[in-house]
Amino acid sequence: MRRHFLPTEIITGCGCVSEVGRASARYGDRVMVVCGQTFARCSGLLERVTRLAQAEGLAVTVYDSVRGEAELPVVEAGIALARQEGCQVFVGLGGGSAIDTAKAVAGLVNLPGSVWEYHGGRPLEGPGAPLVAVPTTAGTGAEVTKNAVLIDPRKQVKRSIRDDGWFARVALVDPETTLSMPPEVTASTGADALCQAIEAFTSIGASAVTDALATRAIELVGRSLLRAYRAGQDITAREEMSLASLMAGMAMASARLGAVHGMAHPLGAHYGIPHGLVCGLLLPYTMTYNVTHASDKYAVVARLLGENVESLGPNAAALRAVSRVRELLTEIGLPTRLSDFGVSEDGFDVIIEESLPSGSFKHNPRPLGAEDARRILMDAL
Repeated sequence: MRRHFLPTEIITGCGCVSEVGRASARYGDRVMVVCGQTFARCSGLLERVTRLAQAEGLAVTVYDSVRGEAELPVVEAGIALARQEGCQVFVGLGGGSAIDTAKAVAGLVNLPGSVWEYHGGRPLEGPGAPLVAVPTTAGTGAEVTKNAVLIDPRKQVKRSIRDDGWFARVALVDPETTLSMPPEVTASTGADALCQAIEAFTSIGASAVTDALATRAIELVGRSLLRAYRAGQDITAREEMSLASLMAGMAMASARLGAVHGMAHPLGAHYGIPHGLVCGLLLPYTMTYNVTHASDKYAVVARLLGENVESLGPNAAALRAVSRVRELLTEIGLPTRLSDFGVSEDGFDVIIEESLPSGSFKHNPRPLGAEDARRILMDAL
């Protein structure tokens, strides 16, 4: 039995960000826009979103304190500001960190206690406030997921708070908002989209529905990521990457992910490695480990990425998928070694200890324990 639940209204297409004011006005008259400190302002997008909201008669509070990964102190300060200003509806404007921050602020603004308590396991005690998600990167799919991935900087722990009530009410997926992404951000977020699509496709929680979404996402990344990386103004490539990210997010929301994401979270928390980058780095090594248990699906991945594997058996075709993924990620400039980020074998015990309980490990196609994870990390070192 499989469960699929996606209560988000999804609006796609060039220019659809123009709907942000009308979408927000359905849920209240005081809106908080949550974004980063640089891109949203420099691109003019924050000014545009603010103007569109004000045109609908909304009072707008801007919270632009998101920097890098989403962190608990930033969420807690956002909650305090939202309560002070009486905000009723929230707009997450930016990449996954901005949307996850907005998701957590909206989810907790009406609840007692602090985000630290809920991140530590306190059960959610009520519904969140309405959220409108406007992604400006093509990678995380956060606009259609129910979890906020947050870092506790005091403990160096990265984990999710998740709830069915944390899905955005509306997602506005406008490829024009991604045109200003620099190549390195295009690369890291695109690697995240590819990783999420492949892991959702091979997850033990996958179904016919999630497979349809994941395979289309893989195909779109295969033909558009390198183009978007090399020519940022290629609107067709940008649109296809936005759709790939969206569909990978929809797939993983139900199928869940795999070992890459199980290890990526503690590596990101302890070593400050950007999420998409560490996912892309670990993906070929983890796929190699999984080949014996996912050869048929990896053979499909190879075909979706443009490889001719018709004359090959499942294992050989699966290994071709691993090779093509590695080639693509190299073509977009992603690093291939964890040691480049200060990771050493001495740190493996902590990473493994924090990885093993994750739901992502539990959904990996090939079961793995501590020594299996150590072997993957050693290969990636």
